[in-house]
Amino acid sequence: MSSVGYPQTGLTADEFYSKATKETDASKRRRLFADARQSNLCTYQIYVLAAEVEEQWNTDVNRIKAILSRGVTVFKNPAGQGAHCPKVSKIAWKQQAADAERRGHCNTAALLKEIIATEL
Repeated sequence: MSSVGYPQTGLTADEFYSKATKETDASKRRRLFADARQSNLCTYQIYVLAAEVEEQWNTDVNRIKAILSRGVTVFKNPAGQGAHCPKVSKIAWKQQAADAERRGHCNTAALLKEIIATEL
């Protein structure tokens, strides 16, 4: 997990993950994700972490897939939110899928691999 992001204010990726895994209220978890995205504009890993949190609290694969798909889309051709960020390679996304699997989030890993295969 990375705390790299621009600008470095607000919620880091590590803080987001720590707080969100403990939060039982889904709307508060989603607010934490929104805050973390704004604080870590160039940290594509935040989307994978959010999917892992969603997997922990909810087995709705459609929601997990939507989070991951949005992340891949934002960083596939950076514009808008990711305009000042470098494009994220397919290899980097595959590494995130492997990391998610190592952390025990098999649904997140499988869905990210599926998205990578179809969208990149």
